[in-house]
Amino acid sequence: MFLGFVGEVHAANPVYPNRPKLILTLVIDQFRADYLTRFESRFLPSKGPRGVGGFRYLMNEGAYYPFGQYDILHSMTGPGHATILTGAYPYKNGIPMNYWFDREKQVKTYCTEGGSPQNLLATTVGDELKNAGLPSRVVSFALKDRAAILMGGHRADLAFWFDNKGPGWTSSSFYQDGALPAWLVKLNREIQVRKGEKYIWNVSGKPTGYSADDAIAYQPKVPSLGKGFPHEALFGSRESFAMPLGLDLIETAAERVITAMGLGKGKSTDLLAISFSNHDYMGHAFGPNSLEMEEMTVAEDRVISKLLNFVQKNVPGGLKDVLIVLTADHGAPLSPEWMKAHKMDAGRIQEKALAEKVNQRLNDKFGKPDSGDWVSFVYDLEIYLNHHLIRDKKLDRARVQAEAKTALLGTPGLAFVFTEAEYYERKLPPVMHERQALKTYFPARSGDLVLIARPYWVPQTDDAIEHVTGYNYDRTVPVIFAGPSIRAGIYPKLIEVVDIAPTLSFVSGILMPSVSEGRVLSEVLKY
Repeated sequence: MFLGFVGEVHAANPVYPNRPKLILTLVIDQFRADYLTRFESRFLPSKGPRGVGGFRYLMNEGAYYPFGQYDILHSMTGPGHATILTGAYPYKNGIPMNYWFDREKQVKTYCTEGGSPQNLLATTVGDELKNAGLPSRVVSFALKDRAAILMGGHRADLAFWFDNKGPGWTSSSFYQDGALPAWLVKLNREIQVRKGEKYIWNVSGKPTGYSADDAIAYQPKVPSLGKGFPHEALFGSRESFAMPLGLDLIETAAERVITAMGLGKGKSTDLLAISFSNHDYMGHAFGPNSLEMEEMTVAEDRVISKLLNFVQKNVPGGLKDVLIVLTADHGAPLSPEWMKAHKMDAGRIQEKALAEKVNQRLNDKFGKPDSGDWVSFVYDLEIYLNHHLIRDKKLDRARVQAEAKTALLGTPGLAFVFTEAEYYERKLPPVMHERQALKTYFPARSGDLVLIARPYWVPQTDDAIEHVTGYNYDRTVPVIFAGPSIRAGIYPKLIEVVDIAPTLSFVSGILMPSVSEGRVLSEVLKY
C-alpha cells in the first residue's frame, strides 16, 4: 500500500476549495495603495439595510493585502493589465510598454494593435478556463481598449471598450465576427440619446482633509475641466467620461452583460473582468493628492457597492458563490512641481532634448546621415535607434549604443542608463533596478537605451503626473480577494500582482496561465 513520501502532510479529510460560479475581477486604473486607507472614513458601511457596501465591504469581508506590487521598470496601463491575469511579467508576456517601435518596419506599435491580443505572448486565466474544456464564459471590458483586451486574452467570448466618438461601446473583429450583440447595441442607443446633456460634478460630502489644498496650483497646464469644483462637461465629451459619469457607464454595462450572458448561472466558473479607466484620466489631470481624486475614490466606492448588490441579487447563490478580486494596474507619483515646491527633489525630463543630444553625439562620432536621424523614436524613457542606418554604415550596434549612452551621462533627473547590449551582458544597474530590468526588458520591443529616472522625476508632459517608473509610488497597489474559500483579514505582507492569476487558477481547478510565475496565496484560502 502506498503510504506517501517522508515529510508529506495530508489533511484528514482534504476538501478542495469551492469553485466559484463567477470570478469578478475589478481593476481600477492608477489606483494608489493608499487611497483605501486615506479615504476610508468616507466609505459606505460594510453592510447595512440596503445591502453591502463597496471598498469597506471588500476590506472587512475579504483578504486585504495593502501592499501588492509590480516588479517592473515601467508602471503603466498595458504592462499592468497584461500582468494581472497572465501572472507573468513583461519579459515573458511580451507587453513591456503601452507603445514600442518596430525597428524593421520603422513604425510605432500599439500593445493591442488592431484591437487584438496578438502581441500578448501568454494565456490568461480566462484562456485557461476555455483550454480546460469547461463551458465557462469569459468577458472583459473597460473604457480603454488595451485594458479590456489584455485582461480578456485570446479566447474571451467578448471583450469591449468605449468609443468616445460614438459615443458607445465597441469591439473588434477579433472578438466579434459580425455586429455587436443586440443587448450592447440597445445600450449604445441609450447612451447616444444623452449626447449633449450637461453633466455637473460637485463635492459629495465633507472632505477628509488629507487632500492638498494647493495641488492645483502647481499643475503645468490648467486641465480642460477647469481648476476646481464644480466641474462641468457635456455628455459625449472626453471630459464627461473622465468624471464619475464614466463609472456609471461601466457599472450599467456590467449589469447588462451579467444579465444578457447569464454569467454565474452555468455549470462552471465564469469570469468577468472590468477596469475603471476613468480613474486614470482624472489622475493624470489632477494628481493623486487632489480633492478630485478623493471624490473619484468615494464615487467608486458607491459604484462598486451598487454592482456588488446587483450581483448578490442576480447570480445564483449571491456573493457567497462569487470570488471578487480588486486591484490596480499601477499607482502614481505626486506632481513633480508640487514636490519641488515642498522642498523635495523632483522634476521633468525633456525627452526631445535627450534625443537631440544622442543625435549630435552620433553625428560627431559616425557622421551625419544623408537622411533621417540616429534616433528613430523616444517614448517614456526608452530610446530606439535607427537599426537600418547602423546596418547601412556597417557599424557595431553595441558600440553605437555605448556612444549614445555617453551622451546622456550626467543628465539631471537620470539615475541610470543601460543599453540593449548591456542587458545581454547582464551589466545592469544594481539590485532593484537590475531585478526589474530582467523582468521587463523584451529585446524585440524594448529600446536600445533604457533610462531610469530618479524618484519623482518624470518625462515632460502637460499632465499633472506621469507614472513610468518602478518606484513604490508607481508599483504598489491594493490586492483584495473576497468570496468563497477566502479567509478574511488584513495581511501585512508584500505580495506581487503576479500571484493573483495562480491563486484564481487554483481555486478554479485549472492550470495556471502558460507563463505564470507567481505563487498561490495559500494563506488566504480555506482548505
